[in-house]
Amino acid sequence: MDEEKILLPGKFEGMSIFRPPLCRELRGREFTLVMDDGFERRAAFTNRDTVIFHKTGEEETEYASDVLKLREDVFFVNFEKPGLFPRTGITLVLDLREDLVTMAVAGLGNNPKYPRMPSLDFVFGAIRRADGTVPGIRHGYTPDLTGRAIDWNYGTFDVVHVYASERYYRVAFTPERLRRMAERMKAEGREPPKSGAPRGVYEDYAAYVKIRDGLYLVSLLETLLCKMRGHGNSLLFLMDLEDMHDVGRSFGTNDRGEDENYVFGAFGRDYDARETLERESTYHIR
Repeated sequence: MDEEKILLPGKFEGMSIFRPPLCRELRGREFTLVMDDGFERRAAFTNRDTVIFHKTGEEETEYASDVLKLREDVFFVNFEKPGLFPRTGITLVLDLREDLVTMAVAGLGNNPKYPRMPSLDFVFGAIRRADGTVPGIRHGYTPDLTGRAIDWNYGTFDVVHVYASERYYRVAFTPERLRRMAERMKAEGREPPKSGAPRGVYEDYAAYVKIRDGLYLVSLLETLLCKMRGHGNSLLFLMDLEDMHDVGRSFGTNDRGEDENYVFGAFGRDYDARETLERESTYHIR
């Protein structure tokens, strides 16, 4: 059991059934990250579930962290700076083949009108090599996924993410998922929507980063859900579209009002979402 952090009863890790074992391969390794925001940062992996992370010249700070391995040389590192308001979550994608890094900085509490509104910013950078050199290339934003849709299965549920444009995503459901939803609504005494009735489309902010061919880092924000129900999450996915699986994390607040920041995994299959893509945008005008 030392190799793997198991799911704990009573701890909310909702989409984690298909999460791969947490990885300890980075233990004992240290990286200097040269980031495009002008700062260098040190990431030192002290053991399987902690990382020292700080800007060069600042005091060392150790954080509890989760590390997942997507490919032989690509790692997903997730942790949170505790005790801060607004909350701040950090995710690093370390690409050790190309010596590149992308840092995702998630926030919660930056919007005074919606204190549980999620945000996310990317910072691109590179890993300083042993000879002191730094690659000149970077991961970067991409239109590669525009118009594609994938049905992701998390074990407890499935959902279709429709990558509608370079800045937005939409949500769709398979016919089987819609049938199950209708049965649940009937059991709860609610009237399911009638077939063929006009339906809106959930559309929200997204950002798409290409790590390499077939490998993408995708950010989806639940800002409209936050306005409707009082809370929303920042969802981050590192997707391998050659083998059709991903790892990721959810940062925000769960339905019980508790803070959440946990890692997960899913399996996917391509989905024909032309009907969803053809609908008029409900919330955003492009």
